[in-house]
Amino acid sequence: MPNLKPDIHRPMKQNHPAPSRGERWIDAMDKPLLALAVVTIIVYLFDLVKGLGEWRSTWLGFSLLIDGIFAFDLLLKLRVYGITYVQTPWFLIDLISCLPLLDAIATGVKPIRAVRFVRGFRILRILRGLRILRALRSIPAFDQFVKDASASKKEKVIHHSMNIGLIGMTVTVLLFIVLSRKQMETDFISRIDSEVQGNVSAATLKALGGSLKLPGNDDHFFRRELVIDGQHKTAYFDMEPVEERSDQVEFFVILGMMTSMLFLMYIIAYHQLDVTQTQLRGLLNLALPKQVSERFLVDPHSYAQKSRMPATILFMDFVGFTKTCEGLAHDPNRLSAHLEAAMDCLVSELVKYDLIIDKFIGDAVMSFRGGPLVSGDPADHAYRAVRATLASTRALTELHDPYFHRVKIGGASGNDCLIGAFGTSARLSYTILGDAVNLAARLEPASGQCGTKNLFCENTQRLCAEQPDLVWRRWGRIRVAGKAAPVNVYEAFDPDEEPEMSFITTFHRALDAFEHNDFDLARDLFLQADSQRLDGDEPSRLYVPRCERLLLGGAPAGWEPVLNIHK
Repeated sequence: MPNLKPDIHRPMKQNHPAPSRGERWIDAMDKPLLALAVVTIIVYLFDLVKGLGEWRSTWLGFSLLIDGIFAFDLLLKLRVYGITYVQTPWFLIDLISCLPLLDAIATGVKPIRAVRFVRGFRILRILRGLRILRALRSIPAFDQFVKDASASKKEKVIHHSMNIGLIGMTVTVLLFIVLSRKQMETDFISRIDSEVQGNVSAATLKALGGSLKLPGNDDHFFRRELVIDGQHKTAYFDMEPVEERSDQVEFFVILGMMTSMLFLMYIIAYHQLDVTQTQLRGLLNLALPKQVSERFLVDPHSYAQKSRMPATILFMDFVGFTKTCEGLAHDPNRLSAHLEAAMDCLVSELVKYDLIIDKFIGDAVMSFRGGPLVSGDPADHAYRAVRATLASTRALTELHDPYFHRVKIGGASGNDCLIGAFGTSARLSYTILGDAVNLAARLEPASGQCGTKNLFCENTQRLCAEQPDLVWRRWGRIRVAGKAAPVNVYEAFDPDEEPEMSFITTFHRALDAFEHNDFDLARDLFLQADSQRLDGDEPSRLYVPRCERLLLGGAPAGWEPVLNIHK
């Protein structure tokens, strides 16, 4: 049997002693006893339907040996665990499993013969082997009940309730079998008595299963004084039909009971698996992206797999976080609450578009779309990332948080990103690596310096260029830290959120003039673009002083229309 000590709540010591010889015997006997329990249940049912035939006498001898082994198991546990074992429901289950010994010892005593049905209760040993109580604790209501019963007094209530339930089930089935057999005997005798009124012929007596001689065991016959062919004689009637009907009823009662138990086991095991997976999924979702945890539950080995695939990466960082931390230094709980609410707002939108949440870096969040855990082509990855960006910005505005209402966003798409679990041999993290990741990380602070709500690389814009619900503004060229060559960057707009888009056309005309050294025209057009946009256009306002400096001092030799990003 499984180690009883945890189940019966024996005091746990700091230094666990080695198990005694008796405990080792109990553990060694567990699996063989479970196998014997299954065998005795099956053979018991065969016996009820007369399926043993000539092997029945052999089985009765073997059954006596098995019953003796179960009795020895019970006595051994009493000897090893003492009163602690008696106080558990397992004691009653083991005691019930020993009751068929009465049938083997006194098969000729009718009241005891009825007790043989409890051999079917040995299926409770199988339930016990599967730790049925642990399975029940996975059910929330039962689990809460067990937690509330942590005090020893309440634990006794649980144990007593289980014992009462087992006793009630045993007594109920026993009474049903005994009473149904008694009723069958009464009905059988009444039928015989009604057929043998007055003078009875020998042929009628034989047809009713009667005989003038006692064939064998008197327990299987009842006698009547009758007038047979005009003579007073003693007739004996065989009770075998009652025995057969009683066995049939007993068979179906026990079969139904055991089927119900097996069905209950299946339900609990299925529920336990479902609850365990739900709990595991919840825990994994705290540490891993949702897509990763879902795949891990189905195929744990997939976590170690790495792939080179196209992907689009996003970095988001709150504007003014450092200043907010200084202002709320005296109230860290308030800071945490507002940051969590703002993060939830952003992440919920990212999840809606099936982006993989890679990691949180202080007040920043990194996510991406691509790899084997999501479907779609590179254009779909880029489109979802851009739409998630616009949705996140809108949701954060609608949140009306007094501290975190603006976010800097940088995004980039790569054709050959390395996606998988990376880290050390002891700890791994599912993430994405590649040049596009570095570029996206640099474009996030660049969006703040460029005065935009988001900033994407040229590859992302090209992948989404045909999407009708996106409008792009080419900001110009910038040089980010770590890269010698400048890159074209773009800002994405939702046309439904911008009532007037003419400022983008004017901006592009201004940018073209700026890049062709026509700084006077460029300045005028940037001012015009700023005035065309409701609430003004910050990128246009940033370009105006650059034009004025170049008008005053002229463009130096080797000048490029490139903005160098500070970090």
